[in-house]
Amino acid sequence: MPNTPLHDRYPQLGTAPVPIEPYISKDFYAREKEHVFKKAWIHVGRIEELPDSGNYFVKDLECIDSSIIVARAGHGELYAMHNVCAHRMNRIACSGHGKTRRFFCRFHGWSYGLDGALKGVPDEDSFFDFDKLKFGLSRVHVDVWRGFIFINVGEKLEQSLADFISPMYASIEDYPFEAMNNCYSWKAVVNCNWKLALDAFQETYHVAYVHGNSIADALHHDDDGNLKPLDGLCGDYHRRLSMAGNINSVYGNPNAATDSDVDATNAINSAGGSQLIGAEALRLGKGGSTFEASVKDLPKGLNWTNHPDWAFDINMVFPDFYLSLRPNYYQAYNFRPLTHNTCLFDTRVYYPSTKTVGGRFYQEYMKVVLRDVLLEDLSTLEETQAATETNIMSHMMLQDSEIMVRHQYEVIRQMIERGEAS
Repeated sequence: MPNTPLHDRYPQLGTAPVPIEPYISKDFYAREKEHVFKKAWIHVGRIEELPDSGNYFVKDLECIDSSIIVARAGHGELYAMHNVCAHRMNRIACSGHGKTRRFFCRFHGWSYGLDGALKGVPDEDSFFDFDKLKFGLSRVHVDVWRGFIFINVGEKLEQSLADFISPMYASIEDYPFEAMNNCYSWKAVVNCNWKLALDAFQETYHVAYVHGNSIADALHHDDDGNLKPLDGLCGDYHRRLSMAGNINSVYGNPNAATDSDVDATNAINSAGGSQLIGAEALRLGKGGSTFEASVKDLPKGLNWTNHPDWAFDINMVFPDFYLSLRPNYYQAYNFRPLTHNTCLFDTRVYYPSTKTVGGRFYQEYMKVVLRDVLLEDLSTLEETQAATETNIMSHMMLQDSEIMVRHQYEVIRQMIERGEAS
């Protein structure tokens, strides 16, 4: 554990109660859209979703009032553009993903290349002083970090993706994202503010209560029985939490399935009741993945405290991207705003391919466990939003291990203030 409270290391964040207005105000959400989401780099997908020339996907992003096409062109280049025809503003791509040589407007037949350039105009000679070079699809900035695709719709790019990401995450860039090619995913529309949903995933104070019957025993408790992070880091935009686990559990063991040296004996001997299946998953999954790794193989930026029972690190990539990294799988979630009090919870979990039936059994077990854990998290959010909107309380109290909630509030507040001042 850190020698000092987290708040003592970040005095600029203060310790005062945090106002609830950002969670319930339509006006505050409008300001977030303008000064946060329309200025920041936003994660929209993985490079594996666009394996070949002509592949594309569409993201409808209410938080930036836009529908965005991301496409791979002939020489592998990525392009992102607004899904709006330059002629009469019709939607160009209507399906969520696909493969094409050109995008065609179904209204009047205008066609565009994969880079958004205007290629064909029916009855072109009937237009006045017409220059096709000036009427392509409106592009937006697009870039890739470790296979994750980000877009930025700001007219002027204030910061490159590398400059945005590297100060906090340069030390984890060697994580083997490309080896994790089995993806499980869920989506849910949740009736709560996007920050309220995200808050539930960037603190551990709730785990003993919300997850008391599922994963609480799989995480490390201090001598007083409290479940606290090993450490936390707050940057200009992003945040990190490091967690320790119970290696005798399947959820808390970071080497399950991908390390053939994992010893499941203690887990099996100590398992009882509902935990017996988990112990068997740990045993059967041993060495069952095509990718073999262990904690010692990780980039130096993970488990930065070098705790012997380290389990995973949570990385909150501003503004709404959650990236939890372990040696044997990783989780990638987006908390995407839809309105001031609804959001899309878009979750993906990536594992290596399996080479044994036991490895597959382990992944299926973990998939079901994670589904139930997520449902436990979601079970509180809509009730909390409804209670917040009563305005009975004007502020929320935060304890030391909830510093990430405070940091998020401060970063957003400062971005809005800077945007409105300029």
